[in-house]
Amino acid sequence: MTDYLQESGKVRKNNGLIPRFVLIFGSVIVLLLCQILKKDVPPESRLGLNLLIPTCLVLFIFGVWQVEKGRLPRLIEKSLNSFTNWMNISSWQFLLLIFGLIFSVLACISAGFSAKMLNMPVSIVCWGTSILFVIFGGYKKIVRQKTSLSIILIGFSLFIIAFFIRAFNLDTIPIVLSGDEASSGLFSLAFINGTWNNIFISGWGSFPSFHNFLQSIFISIFGQTTQALRLLSAFSGALTVALVFFIGRAMFGTITGIISALFLTGFHLALHFSRIGLNNIWDGFFFTLVLGCLWIGWQWNNRSAYLIAGFALGLSQYFYTSSRVLILLLPIWIMTAGFSDRARMTKAIPNLLLMFWVTLIVFLPLGWFFLNHPNEMMAPLNRVTIMGAWMTQAIQLTGQPKIFIILEQVWFALLGFFETPLRAWYQPGIPALRTFPGVFFLLGIVLMLLHPKDSRNQIIIFWLVFITLIVGLSESVPAAQRYVAVTPAIALLIGFCFNRIGDLIKFILPKTGILTSVLLIGCGVFLLIDDARFYYLDYTPRSDFSGFNGMVAQTLANRLQNEVAGQELVFCGYPNMNYNSINSLPYLAPQINFFNMDENWSSDYVTKPSGNRILFVFLPNHEKDIQIIEDQYQGGTWSNALNQNGEILYSLYEYIKPRVLSN
Repeated sequence: MTDYLQESGKVRKNNGLIPRFVLIFGSVIVLLLCQILKKDVPPESRLGLNLLIPTCLVLFIFGVWQVEKGRLPRLIEKSLNSFTNWMNISSWQFLLLIFGLIFSVLACISAGFSAKMLNMPVSIVCWGTSILFVIFGGYKKIVRQKTSLSIILIGFSLFIIAFFIRAFNLDTIPIVLSGDEASSGLFSLAFINGTWNNIFISGWGSFPSFHNFLQSIFISIFGQTTQALRLLSAFSGALTVALVFFIGRAMFGTITGIISALFLTGFHLALHFSRIGLNNIWDGFFFTLVLGCLWIGWQWNNRSAYLIAGFALGLSQYFYTSSRVLILLLPIWIMTAGFSDRARMTKAIPNLLLMFWVTLIVFLPLGWFFLNHPNEMMAPLNRVTIMGAWMTQAIQLTGQPKIFIILEQVWFALLGFFETPLRAWYQPGIPALRTFPGVFFLLGIVLMLLHPKDSRNQIIIFWLVFITLIVGLSESVPAAQRYVAVTPAIALLIGFCFNRIGDLIKFILPKTGILTSVLLIGCGVFLLIDDARFYYLDYTPRSDFSGFNGMVAQTLANRLQNEVAGQELVFCGYPNMNYNSINSLPYLAPQINFFNMDENWSSDYVTKPSGNRILFVFLPNHEKDIQIIEDQYQGGTWSNALNQNGEILYSLYEYIKPRVLSN
């Protein structure tokens, strides 16, 4: 076959060896993998394998045909050349795109739907191969403008500063390792002990288990500690800061990028979720990467940016649920931007097709699981949506129509940016934005709306609107954890506002350009320091993260971490709390052999501790149980654990069995 490459506006001939190689050897490898997987895949799940085998046989035949006759059948060759020329790729790249899908399907089949993959090595290798195939299949060499070393150093410095601010004292800020964090950590241990290895299905909380796999790496390196569990979030938050700088610089200029990154570095809302061991913080990173690279690709017809956006969009689905809104946000922005610039839209169509193809390949293994288990896909949404029992109750209580209640919820979500204090997972007593940044946030919105056809402005406004709708359509509005995805947009909007004001000053006073730029960056530094000061010096000392029971669990875990393996402990906290009802205790003190005490402790059927040293823990208001234990285990010693207000969290009774002296 004669292979034609469209490169730099010229057509050059290729000897056709690469397409033949891809067809023949690609087909052979897939057929071998299909045979290998037959022993692992149960008969009822072999439909995919049975379809891949004839497909690859056909591709193999085409490869042999091409070797023997020097070309494909004329109709196929003509159609293929027309398509590849339109897509601006070569025929061997087109074949890589096809084999990318085949290998992604193999990843689905070899993973299965159980905690342990049917064949983990094949599944992981096939998934990684499929991603490499579609990236190289869509890649087009372009002449790039090199980024200066000074810009790279600025971005790296911002990352280091942001990481330090997020990573220090992770074990004590927030003061309590929450039950959900610890539950995520305990689930991550399954990857370490070998009871779970499937990253393509949902796990704890019906969230994709890929994030827990990443957490398991940090735990295996740094140990089963609070720091290890939270370090991944600190890294993600700092990475987002650096990314905001580069994306902000590409979209609005260097000054905007610097101010935006500085503000995000100290932004109290972003700081908090960068310091807890959950997957929420990744939303900000993926929203920034997907939307930023999409705009760069759109603006400069940059194929690589589109491919990165597609990869990030597919990978984002393996993290927090809010990233799913990107699948809806992107087409709406593309149609809006395309309506304003039809010539650019026409030029972008091949790149957009490749972007979504990459997304499909990356997401397919998890998507296949969700397709077969739709309840798992919808579970995180169903837990928080107002469209159900919540709405029925609200209609009964208020007597208002559904649409009015929805609009009211969305309004409350909007107020969460600058007026209504945040709730749920972070309760600082203030809205997302404090007074000074809140003013520039509102000014920034006005400045962007003055130029509604600007594709940069459209992407930021859509970003804000979609997250506001997500917050408004979920319970506990304004729940802080659902604003995490929009924190980079807030930072970019504030940076944009400062930069526009600086442009106005420079226009009025042309000779103050350098001074104005320095003052603007100084404002960014002030925003960083002021928000970080609020979080660490105002919020943290008075915070009640996870409530009374959470503080009990954290304080007791701190006390027990140095106990020897097998130490027996009796926990009396009914009816509100057991030892293992908040998983920070089993996570931080896994060596403890615990017994939960309830009303039936005196029963002969309840297993009792029998060691020489026993610890008894009593929450307040259990005087009757204390008396029972003192009667049965006499001679122990008492100590109390207090909270920051001097109130008793729990009382600990340490009993040591008396030694019996022999004659």
